[in-house]
Amino acid sequence: MTEALHINGLIGEGENTTASVGRFLEANPGAAQIIVNSPGGDAHEGAGIMALVQDHGRVTVQVVGLAASAASLVAVAAKHVLMHSSAHMMIHEPASVIFGTAGELRGEADTLDKLTGTYAEAYSRATGQPVARIRAWMAEETWMTAEEALALNFCDEITGPNERARPVAAFDYTRFNAAPRSLVQLAKSKGWTRKAEV
Repeated sequence: MTEALHINGLIGEGENTTASVGRFLEANPGAAQIIVNSPGGDAHEGAGIMALVQDHGRVTVQVVGLAASAASLVAVAAKHVLMHSSAHMMIHEPASVIFGTAGELRGEADTLDKLTGTYAEAYSRATGQPVARIRAWMAEETWMTAEEALALNFCDEITGPNERARPVAAFDYTRFNAAPRSLVQLAKSKGWTRKAEV
């Protein structure tokens, strides 16, 4: 297999962009590997990377640490999805931070509803789960262990536990509604809760 592309940190920042992933996939038209450890980020960038991975058709994604929010879109788009036994995956409804008039805010809510529907359909296609069930999981902010992701068809194979576990991405996990207690405690102990808003 070719040299792997690493998506570490926030989707939409640094090299974790549609343009960067596109260049990597163009340079690797055969079997390609992407290693993901990300708390998510820009939903549109996540969707763009998802489309590129699907169109390529020969990508294996390995989740080490975390594939949450927009990063989970990237993961489920792959032909084959591996998760380390200590990794997590999370899906939820897209969110945004905006400033504007009442009309602008209503328009943003409509856009978020459309994004939720689009992403629910993408998860459904990848997993075979009904769209209504996916939407319910997204509304609840659903966190999955590797075993749960495998059972629900969000991944195809679990790696480890004999492999060395990878650390999760540095992020303020208190910003999520239902993050596992271990991730919240880790964020607090590492001082990640003091990082600037994204």
